[in-house]
Amino acid sequence: MKPFNLSMVFLGANHTEHYVSYELQCDNMHCYTSVTRNATYLTSWIAELLSAFAPQRGRKLRVSMDMIWDQFVNDADLCPPVTLQFCYDHTCIVYQVSPPENFPRSSLEHFLNHDHVDFFGFEMLYKVQYLRQAYNLVVKNWFDIPCQACLANPTRYRNVASLSVQNMVSMDFSKLYTKPLNLLRSDWRSNVLTADKVMYATLDCFFAYKFAVRVSNFPRPN
Repeated sequence: MKPFNLSMVFLGANHTEHYVSYELQCDNMHCYTSVTRNATYLTSWIAELLSAFAPQRGRKLRVSMDMIWDQFVNDADLCPPVTLQFCYDHTCIVYQVSPPENFPRSSLEHFLNHDHVDFFGFEMLYKVQYLRQAYNLVVKNWFDIPCQACLANPTRYRNVASLSVQNMVSMDFSKLYTKPLNLLRSDWRSNVLTADKVMYATLDCFFAYKFAVRVSNFPRPN
């Protein structure tokens, strides 16, 4: 199985709102991602996303979400993640929780509890419980992608509700999607995320959005 052809271009930095932008290319797919530690910018990114969406006839906004924890931290003790990621269509954001107390609770409170936003991702039960226990944040409408895929097509997904994003990508795109071990074991709490960290943090959430669209459109068995 061949790997994806990946590339990423630095688009620039906004020193007023404290974010940097990239364009990520993955074979014939692409997305734009912003990286920030500024909760005010995250709030404006969310506001712009919600303002562009007009709910009608029960239609909801699909957003993928992801969180990355430091490999050397025992997150069972409710340690903050090192990043939060959200994607919609071709637009993503990577929020750095650095320092650890820089968690953007006020930016997320209304967004996560929004009536017309559905959040999709992998290992969602753990992430939803974490947000509730650590920050009293409620994710109102959430869906675990492997569970939704298994419900819709148990034969194809082998009734395995714990599929990782890497496994599902390989199954559905027939391409190898792996991350270097040295990347996973490196320091994600540094002030500036390296380009490869930005790439994989974005890709995980971008693929989750692709799957969110697919599982939402799967025909349900009678």
